[in-house]
Amino acid sequence: MADFAQVVDSNYTQEVIESEQPVLVKFWAPWCGPCKMLDPIVESIAEEQGDALKVVAINVDDAPDLAAQNGVRGLPTIALFKSGEKLEALTGVQPKENFDAMISRHA
Repeated sequence: MADFAQVVDSNYTQEVIESEQPVLVKFWAPWCGPCKMLDPIVESIAEEQGDALKVVAINVDDAPDLAAQNGVRGLPTIALFKSGEKLEALTGVQPKENFDAMISRHA
């Protein structure tokens, strides 16, 4: 995973819920091969969006309650939050266009 802020229970509210900008959250685990396959796509989105979108990661092994709270049932799951609300989530390895479309729908 790139240098995205690692979110855990203690900083979830500050990093995701109280963020003034939209937040793209990658729910992942170190043992998850598909999660690693998605890294270049998430990194590309972060570069393209710049300051318009915060990108963070939640290791579900370290924060299982956050995964459950957000309805994560499979990995990887990419969720978009805005003003503290989860707007949409996509699960599994998908083309970058699907994630771009999700972000555009809520811009």
